[in-house]
Amino acid sequence: MATQQLYQNILTRSKLTIALLFGILLLLAANVLLDYLYTLFRNSSFYISESLLFSSYWLLFLPFLPLVLRIVNETNRMEIKWLAVGAAIGVHTFLYPALVWIISRTFYGYTFDYWQTFNYGMSAYFIKTVIIYGFSMVSLTIWANKSRVRMAGATEVDRKKEFIRTILVADHNNKKLLLQVDDILYFSANSPYVGIYHSEKKYLHTETLRELEARLDPNQFVRIHKSHIVNIRKIRSIQSRQNGDYDVTLSDNTVLRVSRNFAKPFKQVLYKQHQLALK
Repeated sequence: MATQQLYQNILTRSKLTIALLFGILLLLAANVLLDYLYTLFRNSSFYISESLLFSSYWLLFLPFLPLVLRIVNETNRMEIKWLAVGAAIGVHTFLYPALVWIISRTFYGYTFDYWQTFNYGMSAYFIKTVIIYGFSMVSLTIWANKSRVRMAGATEVDRKKEFIRTILVADHNNKKLLLQVDDILYFSANSPYVGIYHSEKKYLHTETLRELEARLDPNQFVRIHKSHIVNIRKIRSIQSRQNGDYDVTLSDNTVLRVSRNFAKPFKQVLYKQHQLALK
């Protein structure tokens, strides 16, 4: 199970990385296209090398955005999340002109001035930087909160589904026996005990009928009377009394009455289990 969860986490991270890379490359291509359209509008020359150089701004999201999202995902404190976003925006803003300076000095015949590029980045990209980092942080926080709620709900459902499959009882010789609940015909209130009517014999159990009902699978064991819980799978036949009550006959020919107060939920479970239409 742990190996499967680890595999799923690695697969999810790989997909997110690919999606981020694709998104950044798409934004870079869009930026170059806009530069080209702008030069056409102004009837000026277009230099793809310079357009790619100044579009390198988008490449800085590749290392910084995953780092920010990781910090956001690992903390519940909003001040730390906003601090991470602010730090990323600041580093991104000041590193961009340095990157342009280094690339132009290394590969171009002209070195672009740091502060000139810094001013260009502030006017062209700063608002976009704030929006991308801020929106990503808020989106991840909302998604994480919803995921935690879903996981909590799933955990609660799983907990409720952990119904008992065996019951520990004592026989007349005080010998402890482990009964399979599937073999139990019905439970009956027998104060101060609960009578367990097994396929072989009857046992007494020191637990209330209400406590047992909460731990039994409601799709298999249904309250039919204030004093009885029956195993749906052990029912052989059912007969209406024409007054809202029913008689059920179990596999050992025991006949129990279904009180009208419990008839509706009983019929719903019985119909669900056996697809019988009861009138």
